[in-house]
Amino acid sequence: MATDGATDWATDGPDHTDNPRFLEELMPRPWTPDASHGLRPAGLFVGKGAHAIEVAVARSAGIPTRAALLESWKGRKAGRAAPVLLVVLHPEGAALCGASGEAPPVYPRADPGQVERLGREVLEQPDRHAALRFLAQTLPSLETALPGIHNEGLAALHELQHGAPERPDWAEAGRKAGRALGKRDGDLLSALGFRVERLDNLTSLLRGGDRRMALAVMLRETESPEAGAARFNRLSPVSYALAKADAENLSWVIVVQGNRLRLYSTAVDAGVGRRGRTETFIECRTALLPDEHLPYLWLLYSAEALAPEGSLGQILGNSQRFAGDLAERLRERIYDEVVPVLAQGIAAARNIEKPGPAELDRTYEMALTVLFRLLFIAYAEDRDLLPYRFNDAYRRRSLKRKAQELAECVAAGTPIAEGSFHWQEVSRLWQAVAAGNAEWGVPAYDGGLFTGDAQVSPAGAALAGIVLPDPAFEPVLRALLVIETAEGVMPWNPMRLVQRHGRIDRIGSPHSRVFMRTIFPVDRLDRLLNLEQRILDKLAMAAASVGVAAPIEGAAHGRQVFTETRDEIE
Repeated sequence: MATDGATDWATDGPDHTDNPRFLEELMPRPWTPDASHGLRPAGLFVGKGAHAIEVAVARSAGIPTRAALLESWKGRKAGRAAPVLLVVLHPEGAALCGASGEAPPVYPRADPGQVERLGREVLEQPDRHAALRFLAQTLPSLETALPGIHNEGLAALHELQHGAPERPDWAEAGRKAGRALGKRDGDLLSALGFRVERLDNLTSLLRGGDRRMALAVMLRETESPEAGAARFNRLSPVSYALAKADAENLSWVIVVQGNRLRLYSTAVDAGVGRRGRTETFIECRTALLPDEHLPYLWLLYSAEALAPEGSLGQILGNSQRFAGDLAERLRERIYDEVVPVLAQGIAAARNIEKPGPAELDRTYEMALTVLFRLLFIAYAEDRDLLPYRFNDAYRRRSLKRKAQELAECVAAGTPIAEGSFHWQEVSRLWQAVAAGNAEWGVPAYDGGLFTGDAQVSPAGAALAGIVLPDPAFEPVLRALLVIETAEGVMPWNPMRLVQRHGRIDRIGSPHSRVFMRTIFPVDRLDRLLNLEQRILDKLAMAAASVGVAAPIEGAAHGRQVFTETRDEIE
C-alpha cells in the first residue's frame, strides 16, 4: 500500500524522458509506489475540491506491465474516495492507469507531452466529479488514430491521418501551433492568428488581417454546444452561432471552451458526412494532442487555415474526393462481397442440401439481418449510442476494437484461423444490445432487429440456431470494417458513408414502392412548434429551387428561411 512518507521522488535516473520534471510548474508532494514493480516516485499532484483527484507520477526503466500498473494504482487508491490517475514515465513514452472503478483502463504507450497536458487539464477541473467526467470523455481518444481530434463528418479521417502529414508546411505548422499550447478561450484564438472583436454579448468576430473570417462563441465550463442555454435564448449555442454567422455572412463558426475548439461550416453541403450543420464539425482538445500531431491545430483552426486558399479548404477538398471514391467502393463491397459471402456461409451452416425458394428467401433474409445488425452497431458506436468512449468493458469487446484488430491482421498478412471466434464475439454484442448488459453499460434495445423470437423475427430466430466459422465470417467483417489504401490498411466505419448518401438503399426489398409517413404532434403542441407549416414551407422551397411544383398538395411556396428564433417558433 502506498504512503505519503518522505522519499527521493525528485531524483532523475538514467531512464528519464525528454521532460525530466513532469508538470514542473506545479508543486509536487512526495509519495511512495510499490518498489516491487520497479517504479520510482516522481511526484504527487492534487486537484481541487473535497477528495480531490490525484495525479501520481512515477518512473520506470521499461514499459510496465498491465498487471503492474493496476496493482500500483490500487495500492495508491487504497479504497479512498479520491480518484487516482497513475502516470508512469518510461523510455518509450508514458503509461496511464485510472482513475476510478474496480478495473480502470490502462494505456501503456502514450506521448509524454500529451500526458503532461492531460494531467494539467485534470488538475484544473473544479472538483473530482468534473475531473472524472473529463477523463471519461478524453481517455478513450488515446487509443484512436488521432488522439484529441474528434471529426464528425466534416473531413475524411483518411485525409487527416495520411494526407495532411504529407503537406510541405506540416513541420512549420507544428512550430506555429506550439505558441497556442496552454492558452484558453480568447487567448487561444489570438495565438492562432485571429483578431477577436466583440459582436454582441455572446459572440465575437474573428479577423485574419483585415478579412472577416469566422464567428466565435465562448462557452462556460457548464455549457454544452448542443444543449439549450438560457443566455442563448434557450437555443443551443451552436444553433445561435450559426444563425448569427448567417446574418453576418460568415463561412465558419468556432466554438471555444477553455482549450477545446470546435469548428463548424455555415454551408449546408459542407463535409463528407452530409449531416445537418449542427452535427457536422471537427473538434480539437489541445490537451490531448500528442507533440507529433500539433500541426493539426494550426492547419485546421488558425486564421491562415481559414483563408480562402488556406489549408482547411485544401484538406476538405481532398476529403471530398476521397469520400466520393470510397462511397462507390462501399456499395460494391456490400453487393459483391458482403451479402453473397454471408448468404453462402449461412446456407452451409444450415446444412440445407437442396434449398427451395422459401429456404433461399430465408437464407437471404438472415444474411441481410446480419448486415443490418453490424451496421446498426457501427452507427451506434460512432454516435455514442453505445458506450465505446465511456465504458472500458464495452470498448474491449466493441466492433470498433474488432476493426482495429482485423486491420492489424490484414496488414501483417495473418491467415484466417479455424474456429468460430468472431461469430461468438459478435453474437455477444448482439445479445448485449437486445437484452442489455449492465457491466458494459448497454441498455436493452426495444426493437426487433436483434431479437431471437420467431414470432417477431423468423430470421433472427434462425440465426440464433447457427454458428458461422471464421473462414466464412471473417471475410465479411474484413470487407465491412477494413479498408486498404495506398498508405496502408486501416479500420473504418461504413456508417460514415452510409449516412453520407442521405437516403435508404432498399437492399433486397421485393417491393416496387416505398411509403413514407410523416407524423405530426397533437394540436396543442403543434401550436407551439408550428411544425406542419414549417415542413410544408421547406418542402415547397426545395421543390421551387429545382423548378417543380410543391411536392405535397396544398403546400405553400416556402420562404428561404433556414433558422428560426424562439419568437418565430412561438
